[in-house]
Amino acid sequence: MRYGLISNPWRNWGPVGEGVSIPKQMEFEWGYLWAEIKVLSGEVNVWFLPEMNGATLSKIVAKMPEKWGNNVALVWDNAGAHKSAAKNLPDGINVIPLPAYSPELNSVERFFQELRRSIANKIFGSLEELEDALSEALKEYFQNTEKVRQLCAYPWILEQIQGTG
Repeated sequence: MRYGLISNPWRNWGPVGEGVSIPKQMEFEWGYLWAEIKVLSGEVNVWFLPEMNGATLSKIVAKMPEKWGNNVALVWDNAGAHKSAAKNLPDGINVIPLPAYSPELNSVERFFQELRRSIANKIFGSLEELEDALSEALKEYFQNTEKVRQLCAYPWILEQIQGTG
């Protein structure tokens, strides 16, 4: 998920007939949040990254067996960083490719949608301040794995996992 200092407008409710002011910011500074989710347990692992490219992603994926073991499935779309990193996958890590332009099939996108909601309609003075707000929002998901399971355990993913287990 790319996050940055360009404001993220979201629905905002107000009294009938009155316009509600939503703060706006246009600063071109950003970072990336990489999330790993174990859908059966709802366990989450995240990384704040300065850039998202094949080299960075390859380093992250190489560390995944330390956290998740040697039987890992990545649900990936056709992002350039994903394609590049897929060339250097460690043994035991498999990719479930998604069709082009279908983020609704990737359960981590649903997780990201909830995170974006937590930072919507807010102005942050720096990228560090934004990362602090994201870290605070992430605590809820680290502590409530059932909520993560409800968000991310799509039936088709569960079928894939049970079919390979």
